[in-house]
Amino acid sequence: MKLSLPRDLEEFVDKEVASGQYPDANAVVLDALRALQNQSGLSIPDQTCPPALRNLLLEAVNGPHHPMPADYFDKLRQRLRAKRRK
Repeated sequence: MKLSLPRDLEEFVDKEVASGQYPDANAVVLDALRALQNQSGLSIPDQTCPPALRNLLLEAVNGPHHPMPADYFDKLRQRLRAKRRK
């Protein structure tokens, strides 16, 4: 499928890619369409996620949640950096 975007939207997509948030223009458009899909309440199967993984992720999202300490990610980064140095 090929899409033609107005210049202002094309520039927006280019800026999103340049920011490093997305690897390419396709990912920007895909993310925007998924957001629109979620907003509209339509359920379209996601072909990029294997069903087993999707079920595990949904179970985790819908399950009980436990708040993490404020320094959790700082400590995780420190542990990963220490492993890289070895």
